[in-house]
Amino acid sequence: MTFDDGIARIYDMVDVSVPGMKPVFKLRLKTDPYFGFETVGITRYYTALQAHEQITDVIHIWEDRTITTNNICILEDGKQYKCTFVQHTINEDNLPITKISLERITEEYELE
Repeated sequence: MTFDDGIARIYDMVDVSVPGMKPVFKLRLKTDPYFGFETVGITRYYTALQAHEQITDVIHIWEDRTITTNNICILEDGKQYKCTFVQHTINEDNLPITKISLERITEEYELE
């Protein structure tokens, strides 16, 4: 298993609005690990469709338990993705990794 497909930038969404005003969300960098792409399996794809989500990519990184489904990921293509499913597991080489299922979002957020 390799991590040579690029760098995934994982962001937290933070409210930068003035207290009492309408929330304005921007992205704050949380971590930027190297990643590798995985195949989006048929079962994973159709299970996501049943939950009204459309998985476009699955990536793996070295284990990072701070990543949650509240995070946004920007890959090297510059597109923003919602982390819809985060799974901490052991790979075939017995190393701890985190698999992240990504869904392309239409509303893009500004960086902080």
